[in-house]
Amino acid sequence: MVISPREVDPNKFYTVEEVAVFLDISEQTVRKHLRNYVLKGKKIGRRWHIKGAVIRKFIED
Repeated sequence: MVISPREVDPNKFYTVEEVAVFLDISEQTVRKHLRNYVLKGKKIGRRWHIKGAVIRKFIED
């Protein structure tokens, strides 16, 4: 279930699990993109959080 960029709130932070569902890819792929700087995220504790604006840009590119 790939969503359109308009459905992503640009000011909200999303978890790896949510991003995987949005992009219809595995959680491991999302983490790989974060490690390789394909996606930019913030690690809070042991969990990654990705801002909606980053997800929108990734979908549009």
